[in-house]
Amino acid sequence: MIKSCVIGLSKIGQIHCNNLKKIKNTSLNFVYDKNLTLRNKTAKKFKCQTSKNFEEILKNKEIKLFIIASPTTTHEYYLNKLIQYKKMIYCEKPISLNASKINSLVKRIKSNRIKICIGLNRRFSDAYIRMKKLIKNKKVKIIQIISRSSNANVQQSVRNGGLFMDKGFHFFDLACWFANSLPNKIITIANPLSTREFLKNNDYSDAVINMKLKNKVIVEYIFSRSSRLGHEERIRLFGNSFKIDSDRFFKKSIIYKNFDIKHKESYFKCLKKFTSLNKNLLFNEGIQTQKICDEVLRSARIN
Repeated sequence: MIKSCVIGLSKIGQIHCNNLKKIKNTSLNFVYDKNLTLRNKTAKKFKCQTSKNFEEILKNKEIKLFIIASPTTTHEYYLNKLIQYKKMIYCEKPISLNASKINSLVKRIKSNRIKICIGLNRRFSDAYIRMKKLIKNKKVKIIQIISRSSNANVQQSVRNGGLFMDKGFHFFDLACWFANSLPNKIITIANPLSTREFLKNNDYSDAVINMKLKNKVIVEYIFSRSSRLGHEERIRLFGNSFKIDSDRFFKKSIIYKNFDIKHKESYFKCLKKFTSLNKNLLFNEGIQTQKICDEVLRSARIN
């Protein structure tokens, strides 16, 4: 049994708490959040322990797995603590917002032989797994990805790394996964579309991104923080004789109020897969995707 602790108890943290209770080889033993009321309420809800002192939980040798679901700005802090105590880590993307520190952080993870997963849970979504199977032995030529979200919170977007790190991360990864390739050319247009409120906070509300992958697949992304239809997420794969649309694989009668509900089962499957392995899961992919996010942002600023 892998005894575990969840760090960060907002929406995603609550999902992970539920999943740890469901997975046969894991148990939820501790929860932690800087918010006193939230951590006590969550500990009572899941019948587990908590502490006002995070170091006390770290020093507990029985707690092997830590899930980092706290705000993105805190990921690097908790990672450094967990590496020091050689804990097993599941970290929501990205591992850091500071591009200059990524290489040294990766080096520490590898040199300390930390077992780690970066939560690219969309790869475990039933809809996308079915699409991936349908293109087996087929040549994808164009990928179109649309993501529009309603009720955008500027401060939350900035806290999570901005439009490309917060919204784009999963979709940059999915395109590379579907195409089995990485980008070698990126063009981003964001300034003309963005609202003044986002630009004042050094972020973007809207963007159009075009990528050419190394295997010549073309990817088009349309991102927006504004949508009248609630949260919209659509992926289309095009080849010479086929078109596969993700809308076929989601219930059309449901208007999803947030992406986490739409892909809720994927969090469970990703965590379950990780805890069953004796090696890292999606670590290299997560680092590569983070570098893509940085390049997209650089392209946006240039253009």
